[in-house]
Amino acid sequence: MPNMNQYLKEDFSKNLSIDIGAKHSFKNYQKINDWFEKETKFHQEIGNPGNISHTFTHQIKNQINDKFNQNRNENFTIDDLLVELKTFIETTFKTQGILASNSKEGKWLLKQHKSNTSLTLGSFAYFQNKIKGINNNNTSQRDGEFSAYLFDNNIEPDFESEKEQYNSFYSEIVEQKDEVLKELLIIREENKILNQTIKKQNTDWENTFNSQKTEVAKKFDDEYTRHKSKMTESEDFYEKKLAVKNAVTYWSKKAKSHQKNSFIFGGIAGLLMIITVFTVFMLGKYIIGLDLTDKTGDGRKILTETGALQLWVYGFFIISMTIVLWFIRILVKVFLSNLHLLSDAKERETMIQTYLAFEREEKTLKDTDRDLILPSIFRVSANGFIKDDSSSNTPISIITKKFTE
Repeated sequence: MPNMNQYLKEDFSKNLSIDIGAKHSFKNYQKINDWFEKETKFHQEIGNPGNISHTFTHQIKNQINDKFNQNRNENFTIDDLLVELKTFIETTFKTQGILASNSKEGKWLLKQHKSNTSLTLGSFAYFQNKIKGINNNNTSQRDGEFSAYLFDNNIEPDFESEKEQYNSFYSEIVEQKDEVLKELLIIREENKILNQTIKKQNTDWENTFNSQKTEVAKKFDDEYTRHKSKMTESEDFYEKKLAVKNAVTYWSKKAKSHQKNSFIFGGIAGLLMIITVFTVFMLGKYIIGLDLTDKTGDGRKILTETGALQLWVYGFFIISMTIVLWFIRILVKVFLSNLHLLSDAKERETMIQTYLAFEREEKTLKDTDRDLILPSIFRVSANGFIKDDSSSNTPISIITKKFTE
């Protein structure tokens, strides 16, 4: 048969929550153990009235330990155990009249015990009977005990005399009550008249406020309509102005882009030409210094016996130079195209700014002038590439043409 002793070390599937005049929640058995120690310490702090510590230990603590080690049926789960523990703790606290340390009564009892220990037992018995649900309605016994206490302290009790004094005091209170009630009725009528006056004033103020509100609303609507018309005119003006200004910004950025590209492609073309000239120079210097007497050396592979270059060297040199010059030619074309587009963008930017300057002056431009200026500004943009000239064909072009005929 299974038991729940594994949960003496493991956490519960959910917290065990109890309400014993103070609410507690435990996630594992260790937390319950800590609570045991706290309650036992509380019982000792209040002087262990009625040997409550012994009751708590045997009726609560030991019983809970046994429930974890008790054999259960196969279908019994930890959730069932938590329900059983909750019911057991709450019921035992009530039937045994055990006072919780965190309850308001427990906190008050501890405070009183520290100031006056002689009252602890009586207070504890009162709270214990309250928890158990026992009411002591024996008024005669309580009065008799109090009368004996007075006699024991040399005070002669006289309940009849006290009763007459109480009745006299009660009659005075009733008379005063009638007078106060009469005054309250008068005050009520005065408040009623005052409330009517205030209500009438509120109605007058509300009517005045509504009329003023209507008048102000009308003025506001009129001003809103007038300003809306002006704002519409201003928006139309600035939309046109910003539209042209955007065109200026566009051509300004485009000019900077073409200027940057012209620097890049021009620099690459110039650097490549310098490298080509330097390479040809170094190659010629290398060929001049070759030794023809060494039959196995590089000189006899590149040069003939008479010192002329081999045919394959001529072919390799011509093809290599053609490729390099063709690539340099492309870079130069892109460089010149960017220069052309840079000039065009600067020209358009200047023309648009000049047009805006004329537009700021009223009656400066006529419709015929706009017909001449605007087509120049908004003409179709060229791509900037320079067409091929009628220069002689390269060797590769000649060879390609021969093979395609």
